[in-house]
Amino acid sequence: MRRVRSNHVFLNCPFDERYKPIFEGILFAIFNAGMGGEASYKQRKVVYWNRAGGKFEDVSERLGPPVTTPEAARGAAFGDFDNDGRVDVLVNNVNDVPSLYRLASRGNHWLTLMLVGTRSNRSAIGARVRCVAPGLRLEDEVRGGGSYISQNDLRVHFGLGRATRVEAVLVRWPSGAVERWSDLAADQILTLKEGTGTEAKWEPAG
Repeated sequence: MRRVRSNHVFLNCPFDERYKPIFEGILFAIFNAGMGGEASYKQRKVVYWNRAGGKFEDVSERLGPPVTTPEAARGAAFGDFDNDGRVDVLVNNVNDVPSLYRLASRGNHWLTLMLVGTRSNRSAIGARVRCVAPGLRLEDEVRGGGSYISQNDLRVHFGLGRATRVEAVLVRWPSGAVERWSDLAADQILTLKEGTGTEAKWEPAG
């Protein structure tokens, strides 16, 4: 097995974690893939900031290199590489070492949930998760797959902004069961096992 060296890139992003895009918590990123012979054509990456309300802002130039450095890249996996509550991105470069984009924002709070199914599939793929905090009502899903030949972190990440506690987390498991966990502290990675929460009712988002 060949050991793969990676480039570490720190993104010092002052963005508000309340906005839940894909960078799976902070940014919505489109990584342009190279085209041509063996996908060797190099292009710069484009990064959009989710400003909420259906509006996105191109912040690529604000981030600068290496985002704006042309690379031939295929596939991106999103996950908290170092378990610091900030979602990082690993980009697979063609015929080169991968690039690890490590988010380095500060000041906001977060909650990361690892779901474990018992009646449902163990990875809880397909589970819907709702997070309620002061001024926030966020919803996400445990998804398999992601970008080209890539698997994102199966843990669900919620950016909480200034909220230091979560009023409730509701999980609708693939089995159909709905459970609730209440009064949770922010800034932690928490494992939720099917069958250990309080039985609840799933109300349609509105």
